Amino acid sequence: MKFLSALLLLVCLVSCKKTVDTTKDIVEETKQKDTTLVSKKDIAKIQFLDYGVDAKAKNTLDSWLAYNTVATAIAAVKNGDFGFFIDDKAVFETAMEDLETTVPENIDTAAVRARLLVLKTKLYKLEEATRLSTTTKKEHLLVIKEAFQAFSYVTLLINKKFEKEAQNIIKPEIE
Repeated sequence: MKFLSALLLLVCLVSCKKTVDTTKDIVEETKQKDTTLVSKKDIAKIQFLDYGVDAKAKNTLDSWLAYNTVATAIAAVKNGDFGFFIDDKAVFETAMEDLETTVPENIDTAAVRARLLVLKTKLYKLEEATRLSTTTKKEHLLVIKEAFQAFSYVTLLINKKFEKEAQNIIKPEIE
């Protein structure tokens, strides 16, 4: 009887040990997965020059739907929401196409188109990094920073265009 009790106690102890190890493995896997996720805190630590829309450019940019769609997506990313890049691929593709094809006439220059192409490229890169599960946290943060900078530079260039147009420079007459 003592032998049977000792054997039963030994089996219970061995099986309890396996349960604890399994629980520890699950906790460790969860911690490893969480370290690859980009949080709002991580995004807030990104440093870049963020240019706002100038009052002179506000009317033009407010009426440009594609720009506003991207601006909303960038603001959502700053809050840790990547829904624009994950939820519906067709919406993302349409926004990228419209960004290039619906440029208002008063800002449609080669420089603005070049900056829009850079922005479009960086947004595609961000979309890819967001969708891929193999992207590391460091890579994802770098791609986010590049997208923020590209959007900021588009805004800066449009602001400069309106500022330049507002200047009344009188050129001397050459005889």
